[in-house]
Amino acid sequence: MTDAVLPGKVDWTGDNPFIYLKTDPAGDWSSLSLFFRITASDFGTGHLILVVTDPYDDATARAVALTDNEPLARFLIDEFASKFVLFRPTKALAGLALHTGATLRKEVTAEAWVEAGAHAASGTEIALRWERLQAPFAVHQPAPQSGTGRHEMLSVFLPATSASVTVNGEPLPGSTVERDFFGGRAQSAALALSETWVQA
Repeated sequence: MTDAVLPGKVDWTGDNPFIYLKTDPAGDWSSLSLFFRITASDFGTGHLILVVTDPYDDATARAVALTDNEPLARFLIDEFASKFVLFRPTKALAGLALHTGATLRKEVTAEAWVEAGAHAASGTEIALRWERLQAPFAVHQPAPQSGTGRHEMLSVFLPATSASVTVNGEPLPGSTVERDFFGGRAQSAALALSETWVQA
């Protein structure tokens, strides 16, 4: 063992981009969206798109997700997404509509990066779009500051200048907002690539 090797178990590695939108820049988040592309985990490989609308309104909060690996998706939601700070207060995940057997696709152009999925049986389609990506930077976050508090997190972030989410062809209301982000300022949407969560 050398100092260059992290001794903890790797729970998963892959990509985990996000888009958080507000209809009122001074108000609560109107939607929270995550994408996971997992390349290694105890549950194998796979994808998950998770969208929560009106996350902090108990009467109207809704959560919908698409996946091609149900055990992996439930692991990611129960052990990671639900523990991320913005997702902790929402009750929407308790009534999550998780559609399995989805097909996923990625489109990358000079203008935008899109991660999308569709579930034929339910007619559910979701697309996440990040535009005008900024320069990448790397982060190594110790467990006390990480989303779970139990893992070291390593990732490469590319903040987006703007982003949008569509569900069944309808854009979700709101837009990204500028906020503090790892010692700087960035919009509330970014690609998170080569992301790895290591048990502390």
